[in-house]
Amino acid sequence: MTNEYVKDAIDMPKATWREWVGLIPLTLAVFMLATDMTILFLAMPSIAADLAPSATQMLWIIHIGELLAVGFFLTMGRLGDRIGRRRLLIIGVTIYGVSSIVAAFSTESWMLIASRALLGLASATVMPSTMSLLRNMFFYPKQFSVAIAIIMSSFSAGMALGPPIGGLLLDHYWWGAVFLVNVPAVVVLLAAAPLLPEYRNKQSQRMDLVSVLLSSLTLIIFIFALQEMASHGIKIIYVGLIALSIAVGFLFINRQLHSKDPLLDLYMFRNSVLTNSLISRVFLSLLITGESMLFAQHLQVIGLSPTEAGLLLIIPAIFSIAGTLVSPVLTRWMSPTYAMVSNLLTAGGGAFLLMLTVQKADILLLMIGASLMGIGVGPTITIASEQIISSVPQERAGTASALSDVSNGLGSVLSVAIIGSIGMLVYRWTLTDSIPAGVQPEIANSAMESVGTALAVSDGLPDMLQAIRSSSTVALQSVYGFVTIGFLALIIFVVWKLRDVR
Repeated sequence: MTNEYVKDAIDMPKATWREWVGLIPLTLAVFMLATDMTILFLAMPSIAADLAPSATQMLWIIHIGELLAVGFFLTMGRLGDRIGRRRLLIIGVTIYGVSSIVAAFSTESWMLIASRALLGLASATVMPSTMSLLRNMFFYPKQFSVAIAIIMSSFSAGMALGPPIGGLLLDHYWWGAVFLVNVPAVVVLLAAAPLLPEYRNKQSQRMDLVSVLLSSLTLIIFIFALQEMASHGIKIIYVGLIALSIAVGFLFINRQLHSKDPLLDLYMFRNSVLTNSLISRVFLSLLITGESMLFAQHLQVIGLSPTEAGLLLIIPAIFSIAGTLVSPVLTRWMSPTYAMVSNLLTAGGGAFLLMLTVQKADILLLMIGASLMGIGVGPTITIASEQIISSVPQERAGTASALSDVSNGLGSVLSVAIIGSIGMLVYRWTLTDSIPAGVQPEIANSAMESVGTALAVSDGLPDMLQAIRSSSTVALQSVYGFVTIGFLALIIFVVWKLRDVR
């Protein structure tokens, strides 16, 4: 099936200066969300020292925002189509700014958890509104491709600059500064909001609250169970929660099939471009999220400081940004399918290089491999996102954008669960046979919990430290072997299912 967005370009109006200037606040919003995703991890030690949260509260501080964001992406995408995409963006950004201030000055753990929950709900409004507004601003296909590339580049830039910005703030201010840094961005975005067009589906009826509840429960329960599995292993209670989420999901699907104005129009999935592009986004997130976390950790395992590791990670991010910005040019020279395949081959080559060379601990080789992955993954995500949003009618763009965000969130959670489990199994398996004689049992048991804990307890024990580094390296090598095979499988899927996309 070909794209819905392939009308003759001559009939489509080109964007004016107003639309291009309006792209600036949208880019800023995405950059703000991306930095917020990575900056919190650096602040957690300071937060723990100040607020003294329990272990459970620590997990909720970290995960509740992402949990609610993914759970409400679909609802907010549909709500934007109904009440107005610009209006929803303004509401979401305002809540985001106020919640950031509350988070910065939280004096109790429950206050920070509550503000993080509001930040998650607010981010669920920002991403679908931002991406779907592009359909109202850039009708001309080539300009739409450039706008998508700029938005996705800002996301990559935010992910890369989050750790350095966070480190700088934490070196000079208290941990609340990592939240206050969002406030100026919110002010600028609200001031520039009049430049953005408004769009709402006038035929949309009142939202079905039962469908909202069922969809949110399905996603939240499923993601929560996967996150707990990744942290605590497979237990019967988590398997039961996954079964419950599937059952609730079937109730949601049945209600949509019998609704006159469904929250999610299931007939959208008859569009093979939409469906297969969403599947591609899930698998791509699955391959890169967990790998990125382990790679950043590995840089510290081989002896780099957190600041040094954060600065080095900017290098592959720059290549990812460059590749993303070039993606509109690629899709002019070749079909989207061939462009995705060429980029996936590049990313797979980077993963294969890392698999072969990670044991050498050569910074140059590590950066080359990571940069190849970045320059391949960035354009692939951009092209897939463009196909998702442009493959549906304009009145469904908000829902399509929300589905893209949900697929990315699901892939990320699956990545942490699957790739994290692979890495941890190999790490523990190899470390068991290499713990030096004479190491105290409590130190050995702590080293088995995680690589971070192992590095902390092995301070002053060079033989133990060497064993930990060796086991961690073998684990990362096995992860890159899995990722390389995954890229090959994704290439086959793209060629098979998306070969007719124009």
